[in-house]
Amino acid sequence: MKTVLALLITALPLAAAAAPTQVLGIPFNGKLNYSPGICPLNNDKAEQICWRSSPRADDVGGRWGSVHLPDPEARPLWAARGWYELAVKKDLTVTRIKVLADGTERETILQSISARFGAPVADDGRTARWVHKDAIIQMLCAAPTRCWATFTVPAAEIEYDPSAKRLAQYQRPRPVTP
Repeated sequence: MKTVLALLITALPLAAAAAPTQVLGIPFNGKLNYSPGICPLNNDKAEQICWRSSPRADDVGGRWGSVHLPDPEARPLWAARGWYELAVKKDLTVTRIKVLADGTERETILQSISARFGAPVADDGRTARWVHKDAIIQMLCAAPTRCWATFTVPAAEIEYDPSAKRLAQYQRPRPVTP
């Protein structure tokens, strides 16, 4: 009996650590319970996450594209009625969530993300970046009330992904002068 109890006690922290982080109601770095379908013509009738149009496929069977998220009342006001993009691996593990927040002050979004993930490691007034054990978040604002927030799985947890490798090559540091 003591052995069973000891096993249960040691397994509890592992089970808690393995749980995915919920970001905007989505199991970030966790698996969706279903494969999203294409949304109905009236997105408001969709009761679960659905693709707004056919998602794009990557080289390893994953998909990404614009999605509709139901239940806007379950999200912060800045993200309640935004435009969303989702990337999932072949096994339906969510690896990226992108939100376009239109009409909300940059500072409101910054404070909301900081309340959950801590202070940003970089903030230059136009962009901000958070590095957290569960996510890397980048926010880019094109105007005081038009910002994109991108939640990405930390690189250490991403399996080999040719499209990510190409993106990293494209975004590598480049010379400042010609």
